[in-house]
Amino acid sequence: MAKLNPLSMAAQVAESMKAPQTPKAAPSVATAVVEPVPVKTTREGKRFLGYYVEPQRHEEIKQAALDEGIQIQELLRQAVDAWMEANGTEAVATVERRRARRAERQ
Repeated sequence: MAKLNPLSMAAQVAESMKAPQTPKAAPSVATAVVEPVPVKTTREGKRFLGYYVEPQRHEEIKQAALDEGIQIQELLRQAVDAWMEANGTEAVATVERRRARRAERQ
């Protein structure tokens, strides 16, 4: 028997969880409203950054994101941005020193 692809199963579950679409009445010519096109987020030009946390910590982060009304990814981006704002110049200087040492060895 063929093994089911868990990704396709997840997509099916996500699709079934969407709210049902209610048909909209066609607007008259005089009251036509142009709806904005939703902006798609893209991963182009970006790199993945992640780390593992304990289940309890994950639930805390998830709840914090829900409380803020944002996704976990946005919450983590804000946390990294805040850290970079507080320590960024030191972090950048450390990276530059490390690159200089590597260049000297080569």
